[in-house]
Amino acid sequence: MNTLLLMMSRCQILFWIIALVPSPGLAQDVTTMGDVPQAAKLAAGTKRAIVLCGLSGDAAHHKLFAETVTKLHDGLSKQLGFAASDVQVLFGDEPQESDSALIKSAARATREGLERSAARLREKLRPEDTLWVIVLGHSHYDGKHSWLNLPGPDIQQTEFAKLFADLTAREQVFFITTPTSGYYIKPLSAKGRVVITATEVDWETNETEFPHELARVLSSPPEAKEFDIDQDGTISLFDLYVTVARNLAQSYLERELLATEHPLLDDNGDGRGTEVQIDFLTEEQGGRAKPKKLSTAPTNSTSDGSVSKSISLSFSRTESARPTAD
Repeated sequence: MNTLLLMMSRCQILFWIIALVPSPGLAQDVTTMGDVPQAAKLAAGTKRAIVLCGLSGDAAHHKLFAETVTKLHDGLSKQLGFAASDVQVLFGDEPQESDSALIKSAARATREGLERSAARLREKLRPEDTLWVIVLGHSHYDGKHSWLNLPGPDIQQTEFAKLFADLTAREQVFFITTPTSGYYIKPLSAKGRVVITATEVDWETNETEFPHELARVLSSPPEAKEFDIDQDGTISLFDLYVTVARNLAQSYLERELLATEHPLLDDNGDGRGTEVQIDFLTEEQGGRAKPKKLSTAPTNSTSDGSVSKSISLSFSRTESARPTAD
């Protein structure tokens, strides 16, 4: 009997020793749970981007495109939280002495170079990542294909789209801002992907101003109240697109010029772009917005604009646009 009691006493002591001493596994779990910022960072994924600029054609356009590419890079890295090392720049021209360090260090925008960049990107991309691809430069249309002018062999919309087919990144945004860029929508379109072009699917072959206005807005965003186009209290990709499109329409209007580019947005995966900005442009600007009547972004999940509206953009110099009560 005494022996049995002694054994029970020893078991009780052993139990309390085990209970009071934390196990390494449990301690590790608690530490991990406490590291919220790191966990959030992993959940958000990595923001990656490619800025591709084709051949400029002359000295004046070299300067213009180089400045625009620099602004795009600044907008992504200094405003939208992309790490500079994760924004790859491909520039069509040979660098000039007067170019910025960014342009001088850029990879050459050849077809082969683009294919390598896309292949490396595919290896790095994870499902939780963000990908933005911005294309600018000159192009030509042969009645069937829109060719981006590159050093050496050019590339057309179907070939370009194949380089980025079946990617798994949760956020995919493509800005194709060249003339006749509307032809890129159908081959690039995919569920959950946003494709924005500077022109319609038509013979809009004139030089586009869209990339330069996009660069200006990205690198120097307007005040939140002005930027929040649909007045829902947040700045979204939808707001960015409509802001650029509206600024362009106003610019053509003020110069008394016929608009030669009509931007399109496709984000419902049907391969057909929509001028979703039309409800935010006045009749003078080529839209149908009514005075003193608030236009809103599409709420139907099958309509173009719904995905871009769900992509919030946190600009470093733009405060919350949340409306205040009267």
